[in-house]
Amino acid sequence: MKKKLFALIATISLAFSTMGTAKAGGVYAGAASGTSILGARVGISNIVGVNVTYDYALARVWKGTFTIGGQVGYMWRGDSPSGMKKENDTIVSYSFKDKNRKDMLDFKIRTTYRFYVVVPEWEVYAGVGIGGGVALERTKQEHIYKEYKETFEEKKHYGFVSGSFILGTTYHFTRQIGVSLELNFGNFEQAWVNIGVNCSF
Repeated sequence: MKKKLFALIATISLAFSTMGTAKAGGVYAGAASGTSILGARVGISNIVGVNVTYDYALARVWKGTFTIGGQVGYMWRGDSPSGMKKENDTIVSYSFKDKNRKDMLDFKIRTTYRFYVVVPEWEVYAGVGIGGGVALERTKQEHIYKEYKETFEEKKHYGFVSGSFILGTTYHFTRQIGVSLELNFGNFEQAWVNIGVNCSF
């Protein structure tokens, strides 16, 4: 009987010990060296867009992990103003209809330091990115003066250099899957606020 009671107590103690360890360690204990982190996000701030990131864990240093990787983003913005121009607020001089569209493809090399000791499932990180891209602008204007119609259309493309300071956080549901919020400061050709998912493998 004593042996059975001792075995039961030992089993219960082991179960609680395991639960405590799981809670303390969480489902995610930081990216180990050699881990790949793939992210996909949607930009929701100053410009609409999507971006994909890849970060490779180089080494664990102190309480975090250094990574290096890249980022590809596609962004667009546009507007279609229209209205009427009046003379003396009574007589319609002309009406106008404009269409403006700007599409951008952005490439960056980036590095981050991922800090994972605040809460087990949470990870915060900061880093920098630098790169460049190409942009295409299209403008179409249509002005109607009584019986006369004037149309203007222009297309131009150019390259640009871009860089950003990265600040982000990820909540991990499992060791592989998490949701992320990433801020990109100083990069006018990309959304400043991005939300999406991360996959570690």
